[in-house]
Amino acid sequence: MRLLPRRFKKLAYSLLALSILFITFSVTKVIAIDDEIAKTIFRLGVLLSFLLLALTRDKIEDELTLVIRLKALASSFIFGVGYVVVSPFVSWLFDGEFIVEDLGIEGLLLTMFLFYFGMFGLMKRNR
Repeated sequence: MRLLPRRFKKLAYSLLALSILFITFSVTKVIAIDDEIAKTIFRLGVLLSFLLLALTRDKIEDELTLVIRLKALASSFIFGVGYVVVSPFVSWLFDGEFIVEDLGIEGLLLTMFLFYFGMFGLMKRNR
């Protein structure tokens, strides 16, 4: 698996910081922009920065780290598919009160990335 060079982590963190700064300025009305457009730009910036972080190599990248990365990616995918399959049944079971609003594609990808980073960090720590 070919990963991006380590310097892309700085780019990803910068993009994440800019996205957070942008949404902060938008909420405080420093920047006059429609709320939906601001949310979309924020979500895309966060998702792109998470993608860059997930595809960038670590300082020490060996075969075990690659195996851990692939296991975390597979578990994140299984989590996402499981969520999409199970959530309609849970919503039906609780008469739609359990899930307040539809998560959407961006929300699903965000939770999958967060699950990936959590699993990757946990597996890496417990080598």
